[in-house]
Amino acid sequence: MEKLSIFIPNSYLAESQDSKIRTYKVGLIGRYAALFRANNIVIYSDNSDGGSRDDALYMKTILDYMDTPQYLRRQVFPITPELKNVGILPPLRTPHHPSSDEAQVGDFRQGLTTKRVRKGTMVDIGVGQPALCKEKLSVNKVLSFRIEKFGKEILVEPDEPNDVYWGYKTITSDSNLYESITMMKNKPDLVIGTSKYAPNLNSILDEVQTSITQANHVAILFGGPYSGINSMINERKLDYVLNTVPRQGTETVRTEEALASTLAIFNMLL
Repeated sequence: MEKLSIFIPNSYLAESQDSKIRTYKVGLIGRYAALFRANNIVIYSDNSDGGSRDDALYMKTILDYMDTPQYLRRQVFPITPELKNVGILPPLRTPHHPSSDEAQVGDFRQGLTTKRVRKGTMVDIGVGQPALCKEKLSVNKVLSFRIEKFGKEILVEPDEPNDVYWGYKTITSDSNLYESITMMKNKPDLVIGTSKYAPNLNSILDEVQTSITQANHVAILFGGPYSGINSMINERKLDYVLNTVPRQGTETVRTEEALASTLAIFNMLL
């Protein structure tokens, strides 16, 4: 499997009104996505169940903030009401969030393009002095770079590592679940829904494991606080619908709980 996308409804926050709780709940999604190496978080429309476009944008803002390295956050994100409680967010501590400003030739870092100059584009990569990229790039964009020279002059080139997890991308969709899947530029070739009414994963474990390892792009779908996958999409359009929390001891499984349980199982299968 090369790519993993998770689909979360915009109704995810419908039961939460307190701003700190809302921030914390979105933080769990970002943390679990990074922990289990998700490449995309797609927020789809579930407006019939308390979701809204405003909630989707709220979730995206917080998730984008989490995915941005700490040394770039103040420049990229102005102070807004959505971000007033970001101090309670769990850190991702992923490879693209280095814990110091020490760097060397060959390192990959994310950087903010700050201005164009005659020689190319100046980039802030969080090392105490600006770096130069000899390409003419759009300004005020966070991009990934490889350090080519490090000293009195720092030279970088646009590049991204292939062998380490490099964070997630958050995508908002105004469309329903099915349309949100089909409209992706890189369409998933394996789509899996989660539902407490579905067969226990153990019953077809070997088959599912084979399908996952052979797929290039896997999409895993999650329902919201009021509606499950079975009420949002025709199950015949999915490759599998699975119960990944069998014998649950609670009446309901929250979206973030289903996310953690499901991704942990799939991580072991891989």
